[in-house]
Amino acid sequence: MLGVMADPLVLNIGHITIPVRDMKQALGFYRDLLGFAVEGKEDPIWMVVAMGGVHLTLYRQKDFLPIAIGPEGDGTPFLLHVNDFGKAAEILESKGVRVKREGKHSGVIWDPSGNALGLHDHLDSSE
Repeated sequence: MLGVMADPLVLNIGHITIPVRDMKQALGFYRDLLGFAVEGKEDPIWMVVAMGGVHLTLYRQKDFLPIAIGPEGDGTPFLLHVNDFGKAAEILESKGVRVKREGKHSGVIWDPSGNALGLHDHLDSSE
């Protein structure tokens, strides 16, 4: 492989921390709605949820700016794969989640704390 160090200083990405205002709401969203699994103990201050080898640490904070990018705050550095974006968007909207559709196969959703998350599928774009 080109550019791979023989003995890298960093081994892997351990956790991506997402600030949340209310842990109960965050669990309802990430675990119960999106399907992440809780790893370890449930804690009112911080909790690890995981899916597909990726760990998110939900960390309760009082004051923070939600994770979002762009001049309108409707962009995100996080992209989550779904089987069918249209179906996922409909389910999320029916549960009261804000969804911004960016086409037939992708869009942005917001968690209860206002953090933006991208969703997209890998269905044929020519459909």
